[in-house]
Amino acid sequence: MARLLFVEDEVEVLKTVKAFFQREGYDVYGAQTGAEALELARRFPPDVAVLDVMLQEGPEGSDGMDGFEICRVLREQKFRGPVIFLTARTTEQDKLLGFELGADDYVTKPFSLLELKARVNAALRRAGGARSVYRFGKVEVDLDNYVIRRPTGDTMAEERLSNREQELLRFLIEHRGQVLPRELLLTSIWQYNPNVTTRTVDTHILNVRKKLGDDAQAPRFIETMHGVGYRFVAEEG
Repeated sequence: MARLLFVEDEVEVLKTVKAFFQREGYDVYGAQTGAEALELARRFPPDVAVLDVMLQEGPEGSDGMDGFEICRVLREQKFRGPVIFLTARTTEQDKLLGFELGADDYVTKPFSLLELKARVNAALRRAGGARSVYRFGKVEVDLDNYVIRRPTGDTMAEERLSNREQELLRFLIEHRGQVLPRELLLTSIWQYNPNVTTRTVDTHILNVRKKLGDDAQAPRFIETMHGVGYRFVAEEG
C-alpha cells in the first residue's frame, strides 16, 4: 500500500482527494499547512508527496510556507520520493523553480481525480524503476506519456490514450499471456463502480484495439476469449 501525503489548504478539496485515494487503496495523510505537512512526513514517511503550491490559510492560520518551501525542506530532510506540485500557475519560471527544488511533476488546477491518480502512479513507477515503454514489432507503447506510436503509410502516427485506456492497456501488458475475465478487469481498473458494466470494458478494449491498429478477427495484440474476457498476446521485439 503506497503512502500519500497530500497538502492542500482548501478543506473540501482535501477531503475529496483523501476519500478518493483511500478508496483506491492508498494510505493517505492530509495537511493544510507547511508545519502540519512536515510533521506528518516525519511521523509517517510518505512514498509520494502532492503539494499545493499556493497555500493560504490553514485551521490555525498561515505559517508562511508554500508548496515550494515544503518541497525544499523535505529534500533537505532527505526525502527522496516523488514530489508532485498542484498549481494554477503555469509560467515557465514557476515550473523551473519547482524542478530545481526537486519536483517530479506538475498537475494544473483544476484537475480530475483520475488524472492525479495516473500522475501519482506514474511517479511511483518511475521511482521504483518500473517499465513504461514497450515495443511490439513496429508499434511502440509509451504508457507514462499516454501514447501509442505505429506506422501509418510512410509515417509514424501517434494515438493518444485516455486515463482508463492507459490503465487497461498497462494491466493487459503486465499480465501478458493470461486470460483476464471481464469481472477481474472491472475490479482492477474500475473498482466495480456500480455505473460500469462489462459492456464498458468491451468498449474500452475496442478503442485500445483501434489505437494499436489491431484486428479483432485476426488479433496481433488482444485476443477475445468468448464468454470470459481478454488476453494480451503480442511478443516484444
